[in-house]
Amino acid sequence: MSQSEFNKSNLKQKLDNFLQCIGKEMSELRKSHNKSLKTVAKATKMSPGIISKVEKGQYDNLCLTRLLRLCKYYEVQIADVITRGEKCNTI
Repeated sequence: MSQSEFNKSNLKQKLDNFLQCIGKEMSELRKSHNKSLKTVAKATKMSPGIISKVEKGQYDNLCLTRLLRLCKYYEVQIADVITRGEKCNTI
């Protein structure tokens, strides 16, 4: 494996871990607010499937707009969520 391939692989792993950390945070927020996927989906104008994938860290296409909608709904600062995601991502 070349250095370039290694760097790309390492970056992909870090991104995957970061998305998992963000997803865990979103799941914990939803559960702490006692909200269902369907309720959050309706309020944020996203599908329950997308929110479920975000919470599982399986939504590779997570844009800041979607993350911001979720943060506004849960009344948390996006910067705080991202910071916690970075701290969680230990690779």
